[in-house]
Amino acid sequence: MNETTTNKTTSIATDERGAGMVEYIILAGVVALLSLVAFTDFGGSVQTKIGQHGSAVGKIRSELTTQ
Repeated sequence: MNETTTNKTTSIATDERGAGMVEYIILAGVVALLSLVAFTDFGGSVQTKIGQHGSAVGKIRSELTTQ
Protein backbone atom coordinates (compact mmCIF):
# COMPACT_ATOMS: atom_id res chain seq x y z
CA MET A 1 0.00 0.00 0.00
CA ASN A 2 1.25 3.42 -0.76
CA GLU A 3 1.08 6.41 1.55
CA THR A 4 -1.82 8.10 -0.28
CA THR A 5 -4.05 5.03 0.07
CA THR A 6 -3.18 4.73 3.74
CA ASN A 7 -4.01 8.40 4.34
CA LYS A 8 -7.36 8.07 2.54
CA THR A 9 -8.24 4.92 4.48
CA THR A 10 -7.34 6.59 7.78
CA SER A 11 -9.32 9.69 6.79
CA ILE A 12 -12.42 7.65 5.97
CA ALA A 13 -12.15 5.58 9.15
CA THR A 14 -11.88 8.64 11.41
CA ASP A 15 -14.49 10.79 9.63
CA GLU A 16 -17.45 11.31 11.98
CA ARG A 17 -19.61 13.51 9.76
CA GLY A 18 -23.16 12.22 9.75
CA ALA A 19 -22.65 10.10 12.87
CA GLY A 20 -25.16 12.20 14.83
CA MET A 21 -27.80 11.76 12.14
CA VAL A 22 -27.30 8.01 12.12
CA GLU A 23 -27.75 7.94 15.89
CA TYR A 24 -31.03 9.87 15.60
CA ILE A 25 -32.26 7.52 12.86
CA ILE A 26 -31.48 4.51 15.04
CA LEU A 27 -33.23 6.16 18.00
CA ALA A 28 -36.30 6.94 15.87
CA GLY A 29 -36.39 3.31 14.74
CA VAL A 30 -36.20 2.04 18.30
CA VAL A 31 -39.00 4.40 19.40
CA ALA A 32 -41.15 3.28 16.47
CA LEU A 33 -40.53 -0.38 17.29
CA LEU A 34 -41.37 0.13 20.98
CA SER A 35 -44.53 2.03 20.01
CA LEU A 36 -45.60 -0.82 17.76
CA VAL A 37 -45.01 -3.38 20.49
CA ALA A 38 -46.88 -1.28 23.07
CA PHE A 39 -49.81 -0.75 20.70
CA THR A 40 -49.96 -4.47 19.96
CA ASP A 41 -49.86 -5.41 23.64
CA PHE A 42 -52.13 -2.70 25.04
CA GLY A 43 -54.27 -1.81 22.01
CA GLY A 44 -57.29 -3.85 23.08
CA SER A 45 -57.38 -2.53 26.63
CA VAL A 46 -56.93 1.07 25.45
CA GLN A 47 -59.76 0.67 22.96
CA THR A 48 -61.99 -0.75 25.72
CA LYS A 49 -61.19 2.18 28.05
CA ILE A 50 -61.88 4.73 25.30
CA GLY A 51 -65.22 3.03 24.64
CA GLN A 52 -66.11 3.10 28.33
CA HIS A 53 -65.30 6.79 28.62
CA GLY A 54 -67.19 7.54 25.44
CA SER A 55 -70.26 5.79 26.82
CA ALA A 56 -69.98 7.73 30.09
CA VAL A 57 -69.77 11.04 28.22
CA GLY A 58 -72.72 10.03 26.04
CA LYS A 59 -74.77 9.16 29.13
CA ILE A 60 -74.00 12.54 30.75
CA ARG A 61 -74.90 14.33 27.54
CA SER A 62 -78.22 12.53 27.23
CA GLU A 63 -79.02 13.32 30.88
CA LEU A 64 -78.26 16.99 30.31
CA THR A 65 -80.40 17.22 27.16
CA THR A 66 -83.41 15.58 28.84
CA GLN A 67 -83.50 18.14 31.66
